[in-house]
Amino acid sequence: FATARIGNLRLIVFGRNAQSAEAELTNRLHDIPVELHVLGVLPGEDVVRSLSASDVLLFVRGHMSTRRGSAIAGIACGLPVIAFEGSETAAPITEAGLAFFSPQKKGDLGDVLLRVLEDEHYRTSLAQRSLLAQRQYFSWRVIAASYAEFFQCSPGEKKLA
Repeated sequence: FATARIGNLRLIVFGRNAQSAEAELTNRLHDIPVELHVLGVLPGEDVVRSLSASDVLLFVRGHMSTRRGSAIAGIACGLPVIAFEGSETAAPITEAGLAFFSPQKKGDLGDVLLRVLEDEHYRTSLAQRSLLAQRQYFSWRVIAASYAEFFQCSPGEKKLA
């Protein structure tokens, strides 16, 4: 459905064990006009390059949470993220540009993908929310400040060796 309305869709799949799924992906997408790239594990710079060249991150292998590193990587690159909610979907991840779909509702993923791809204003607002969430919650500056606060000792306390 999305390919009929949008056309020229490219799916980039990477990460641990991605290449072992290449045959299955190729088989299932055989009659669908989607350009498939299965890349496997990539160096960090290539992950950033691949994500930055994308319009959206599809996160379909589990519910969204802060424990999902690949989702955080997409947020860090300023992508809208299409995912489904679960028991661990809470702040600060919900501050990012998330568009939720229901895995129980047939066709909902395609509908949400179409809205994100077709509505430039919506896609841009989601991307801006992801960039803001990156700066406020997931940047190394914020992480370093959290470590510093945690390890800061009051006078007379011993520091960790």
